[in-house]
Amino acid sequence: MLGTTVGLATLIIVGVAFLILGIARIGRRRQSVEDYTISRNHAPTNVGIATLVASMFGTWVLMSPGETGANFGIVALIGYALGMAGIPVMFMFVGPRIRELMPNGHSVTEYVRHRFGAAPFISIAVVIIFVMGIFIAAEMTAITTAVTILTGTPALATALGVGVVVVIYTAYGGLRASIFTDTIQFWVLMPALLLIVIVAAVLIGDSGAWSNAGATGLLAFNSGGSYYFGIVLIIGIVASNAFHPGMWQRVYTVKDQQALNRSLWTAAAISIPITFLMGVAGIAAVANGSVAPFQYPEVAAALFALGSDIFPIWMHFLMLICALMLAMSTLDTLMNGLASNVASDLADTHISTEGNALMWTARIVTVLVAIPAIFVAAQGFSVLYVFLIADLLGAAIAVPMLIGLYSRRMPGWGVLLAGGVGIVVGALYYPMPDLLSPWALTTPFGTQMFFAFASALVVSSVISVVVILLRQPAQDYNFARLRQEVELIEG
Repeated sequence: MLGTTVGLATLIIVGVAFLILGIARIGRRRQSVEDYTISRNHAPTNVGIATLVASMFGTWVLMSPGETGANFGIVALIGYALGMAGIPVMFMFVGPRIRELMPNGHSVTEYVRHRFGAAPFISIAVVIIFVMGIFIAAEMTAITTAVTILTGTPALATALGVGVVVVIYTAYGGLRASIFTDTIQFWVLMPALLLIVIVAAVLIGDSGAWSNAGATGLLAFNSGGSYYFGIVLIIGIVASNAFHPGMWQRVYTVKDQQALNRSLWTAAAISIPITFLMGVAGIAAVANGSVAPFQYPEVAAALFALGSDIFPIWMHFLMLICALMLAMSTLDTLMNGLASNVASDLADTHISTEGNALMWTARIVTVLVAIPAIFVAAQGFSVLYVFLIADLLGAAIAVPMLIGLYSRRMPGWGVLLAGGVGIVVGALYYPMPDLLSPWALTTPFGTQMFFAFASALVVSSVISVVVILLRQPAQDYNFARLRQEVELIEG
């Protein structure tokens, strides 16, 4: 362990560095609301790649994949990696479509309001705030857990330190500050994570953990539970990120369609090895005897438990730096994405169209979302379990919402019906925090999470298809309305 003094000093140094970088990027230049929220068509391919990858991966990548590997094995880990790659793959389809239909758009809720009406707009806006709140809380939980394990620093101190720094430069600088810090974090983090993986592989081999891994059963490809959980992760990760305002922002921020496609393809290619290799550390931790499966909270930090047994002190310090940078790169995207979403919604609904009012509203929302997340993070819940709650909502609502991009016959009430029934059915199967015991409806052992996600996805999809088939052609939506009605934000 590095010690609390080292932990606090590192937190302060890294925090101040990115605070200065984020604020200095904007300086005293006045930003319009449009620039603050979207910064439209300015990022070239290399910046698009950097900001997408940095936004997708937070401190959770040092924990959640390892927890998956330690609990469910290599097949589930493959599912996790494919699920992460599925995020940019999904936006390869919906990104060009939304840019075509809404060239002046800003957010997913803006699309929902114009395409489906007020009731779906309010419902999905609430879901997005809830999902983003969970994402922020999960990321804060991950960084507080990581810093506590590595240094002994109290969780609340870490949450406050990271939260305050990110809120200040994100609220001040908006999307441009977030993208600038993302780019720096990407080029520092990729070599650092690669170094951790290489050194860890050598040290794990020297400890004899690789030779013991087969005996754990976590490398087996004949485990039904591992396949089930892998499918859960693919469904949940892709679906929940359909509501990620930061990803929708970057669809419009990247310079053009070619740059967007290249950025998304590269982000997908990078995400698979990062997720998989971080998760293999969880399997190695079990093989080394550092953790035991399903023993919380230890298994949630399998990589760090393994590190405390075999890593030299300099690797602990490198992991601390990576954890802090990963946290900031993800948190600024989440906070700015949510704040920008609210600002564009207010402008779109004409509740307030005055530039300064919208800017200050966006900044206040950033602070309001961060406050509960900081205190939730101090409780130390399983990061994986917290993420899965948001993923279940996504699994139930994503298909009804996105199908409206392609089908003229999908009505707003159909989105509410399909999504609502999907959530209820999925929740009945959802397990307790141990990921094993059922909450309401029982299933074969180890399949509760699979039944929850599969039923939410299938039920909502089937209802969506039925609604479309029964819809009268005379009631078809005219997609040209999106281009005509959605305008740039003034101010």
